[in-house]
Amino acid sequence: MALILQLNYNYCILKSLIKTYYSSFRHPQGLIGRYAVYRMNGKRHGVLAEWALEGLLLPSEPSVADIGCGGGANVARLLDKFPESKVTGVDISPIAVNKARKVNKDAIASGRCKILGGNAKMLPLLKESHDLITAFETVYYWPSFNECVAEIHRVLKPGGKVLIANETDGIDPEGLKWPKLVGHMHIFTIEELVEYLTEAGFTDIHSRHDEERHFICVTATKP
Repeated sequence: MALILQLNYNYCILKSLIKTYYSSFRHPQGLIGRYAVYRMNGKRHGVLAEWALEGLLLPSEPSVADIGCGGGANVARLLDKFPESKVTGVDISPIAVNKARKVNKDAIASGRCKILGGNAKMLPLLKESHDLITAFETVYYWPSFNECVAEIHRVLKPGGKVLIANETDGIDPEGLKWPKLVGHMHIFTIEELVEYLTEAGFTDIHSRHDEERHFICVTATKP
C-alpha cells in the first residue's frame, strides 16, 4: 500500500511539473520559464517563422513590431529581413523581455530595436505607427482574441499588415492535445482566424497551410 501511495504521489508531482512547464510557454516565470524561453528560440520555431515570412511584400523600410516576442529570436530574424527598419518586440513576461534584450543587444544599442513589456490587449505602441505586426506562436494564449486584434488594428498604419503564424492548424490531433496540457489556450483553424480578422475590419486576407507540417499563416491588411 505504501508503495502504491508513493507511486501515486510521484505521478501527481510529475504531472504537475509537466503542466507547469507547458504553461510556461503562455507566461514564462521562474526557472522553468527560463527554459521555456530558451525553447522558444529553438529550431522548429525558426523554421515556422522563415516559412511564414516567405514572399512577404512591404515598404522598403517598414516599421515592425513582434507581439509575444518570447526570447527575441524572431525580432532578430525581422531585423535581418528588413535591414533598414526598426523592430519592436513586446512580451508580457519579464523573463522573455530580458532574454530578448540580450539576444538583440547590438540592435538595441544602435537604436534599431526596442524590447518592451506589455500585453496584446493594451500594446505599448502608438496609434497607426507600424507597417507590420507579427504574432508567431502566441495567439493561442491571448485572453480575448477580438480585443487583441482590435488593438493590432489600432497600431497599424492604413495599408499595414498583420501576420499570424502557428505551428498547429487546429485539425491536427497532436496539436489539439496542448490545451489540456497548458490550460487557457485555444488552437485556431485558418477559418477562425480569417473570421476574426474580417470582423475586426481587415481586408485582403490571405492564408497558407503546410498540411504536412500543420503550419498555418494568415496575413491581413488594414484598409
